[in-house]
This record gives sequence, C-alpha cells and structure tokens, in this order.
Amino acid sequence: MTHKIGTREHWLKARVELLKAEKEFTKRSDELARQRQELPWVPINKGYRFETERGSASLADLFHGR
Repeated sequence: MTHKIGTREHWLKARVELLKAEKEFTKRSDELARQRQELPWVPINKGYRFETERGSASLADLFHGR
C-alpha cells in the first residue's frame, strides 16, 4: 500500500472532515444503543441449561437469582 503525501494544510482539512464523520458515527451509534435498550423484554420460559466449571446450571443460576 502506498500512502498519499501532502501538505500539513491538506492533512488538517482531511482530518477535520474525518472528525466530523467520526462524531456523526458516534451520535448514530449512541442512538442505536438507546433504541436497543428500549426494546421490550420478553420472559424466558424455556429451561436452558449451561455447562459450567461447577457443572450444569440454569440461566437463573448463572446470575445468582438476579
């Protein structure tokens, strides 16, 4: 891969534009995370079992009843 060579002014202009895009990306990511957290919860009725170092455990066991 060859890198572009430019002046400090070209780099600064490109960096400012990239920073704008990064900030927008962060805002969008934060918004998506907020929307994800607002999704409704659904009860888990299936008796899932997990193999742990201490043997078989239920989902509730993994979270110590929390």
